Parts: sequence; C-alpha cells; structure tokens
Amino acid sequence: MEILVIVPQEIAHDAITDPSVKVRGYRTFQDVLAALGTPADAAVLLSDLLDEQHGMIVAGAIRQSGRPTVEVRSERWDGQAFSPVSAACRGVISGFGLGGISAAVALLRREAGQ
Repeated sequence: MEILVIVPQEIAHDAITDPSVKVRGYRTFQDVLAALGTPADAAVLLSDLLDEQHGMIVAGAIRQSGRPTVEVRSERWDGQAFSPVSAACRGVISGFGLGGISAAVALLRREAGQ
C-alpha cells in the first residue's frame, strides 16, 4: 500500500521516518490540492495550517480523490466543532503532535490488512 503524507513544508523532512511513505510539503492550500493529485492508495493530511474557507476546498478534493484519508491535528480537537476536512476524511487523530502522523499511517495499513 502506497501512503501519501501531506504536511507543512517546514516539517516535511521530520514528519515521518518511514521510507515507504511519500511525503509532500505544503505552504498554501493550493500546494495541498496539488499533493492530493499525487498517486497513492491512501493519504494522511496534517491540517494545522488550513483555515476553514480553504478547508472546504481541500475537503472537496479529498472526496474527489476517492482514497481513504486520515486528518491529523497536532493540537487537541473537541470532536464537535465543524471541520470540513474532518467530515471528508475516514478518521481524525488529534492531540499527539507529529506522533499522530505515524499513528495515521499505521491505522491505514491495518485497515488495508498490512
């Protein structure tokens, strides 16, 4: 299973050490949209830099991709505040910092039976 991890550009080199994962850095929501066009079986998106307006556009791209995507938030989330990205994703991992990225990758692999 090929997994794409999309994270802010400044942490792209430190996001995950798994060499089997494709990591794409972003600075803008347009970069996220371009990264979502990268071929992969599943995706993980660290959404910390996305605002709600751009989140709606990204959510549409996630739905259009048709692949399972897990949103990661570095900080805690109450699980109730509306998030268009969360609504488009298979799941959300929040409050574990960058450790949430590895957890999301492991979750997607387990789901795929790997």
